[in-house]
Amino acid sequence: MRVCGFAMTVFFALAGWLSAPMHLAQAEAEPSVSILMYHHVSDSTPRSTSVSPDELRAHLTYLQDNDFTVIDLQQAVEGIRHGRDLPDKAVVLTFDDAYENIFSVGHPILQEFGVPWTLFVTTDPVGDRPGRYMSWDQIRQLHEDGVVIANHSLDHAHMPRRHAGENERDWRQRMAENILSTEQKILDEVGVSYQLFAYPYGEYDNALLEIIDELGFTAFAQHSGGFGPSSDFRAIPRFAAAGIYANLDTLGTKMAALSFPIKEVRYDDTLLTYEQDRPVLEIEFEVRDFRPAQVNCFIRSQPADIEWVDDTTMRIQTDEPLNIGRSRYNCTAPSISKPGRFYWYSQQWIRMDEEGSWPD
Repeated sequence: MRVCGFAMTVFFALAGWLSAPMHLAQAEAEPSVSILMYHHVSDSTPRSTSVSPDELRAHLTYLQDNDFTVIDLQQAVEGIRHGRDLPDKAVVLTFDDAYENIFSVGHPILQEFGVPWTLFVTTDPVGDRPGRYMSWDQIRQLHEDGVVIANHSLDHAHMPRRHAGENERDWRQRMAENILSTEQKILDEVGVSYQLFAYPYGEYDNALLEIIDELGFTAFAQHSGGFGPSSDFRAIPRFAAAGIYANLDTLGTKMAALSFPIKEVRYDDTLLTYEQDRPVLEIEFEVRDFRPAQVNCFIRSQPADIEWVDDTTMRIQTDEPLNIGRSRYNCTAPSISKPGRFYWYSQQWIRMDEEGSWPD
């Protein structure tokens, strides 16, 4: 379980540890990867989940011109997991949902730049809505072209949501069957099984993390942050890169984000009842390459008060009740050894309404 960063305006603290100990200034950042998340590549699909072809080309050009290295998702996971050397400014590209325009519009642009990428497939719609979703023939072609084909559930449902009258055991079985059936479908159609899973809407709770662990999968969410050794491999962060987040003035900072070195993150659960509207988050840092006084956290894009429990442990809590649905606490701090780059970490919450539901 983890925490994180977001916020384009970074506020520098004016009090507290104003000068860093020598060991902080001499420390180096640990390996980190920024994973970008896309959906549609189109001028005519919903803006919130779309990049235009020109925007995608601009993103790839920016990466090429600013010393980034686009690497394969599996290389990133294995490199972070086993402490292998990775490029200093490593970025991974992922696309969700298998929309047809990813194949017909996005893939040729990605091929033009010669970069690896991953497609997370929701399998039920594949082939059922020609022109909107890809066919299995198209997905097989992507695989032959070197694209990693991975699991995004059968039906893109809100997985933490329990059905009316459903007990915990039946829900757990339904979730496991959903993930395993999708993996089997991809194996049957494409011939691969990487056990890489992306949560629909990025939504997960403690119980889903346990299921992912039991099934032996590596999972990806949609909260912001650098991916590094301190990350939870059951909920790896990804930066949204579409819609309002496609702007390179802000996306460029995210591409260069670093993963906070963290000892432990403490909270009760990411899934909140209607009454649990002000969750407490506590983070114990491995303090190196950043100054605790320069850690800043944001809720609803506004600066949040930080309570320092001790020199390395902070606690934050929203002043106002969180909205129904998904929200985040986000934290950042500038790197000492890599000027202009920021440690970045976030925690997603899902607050239910009084009926136990929430909007898309």
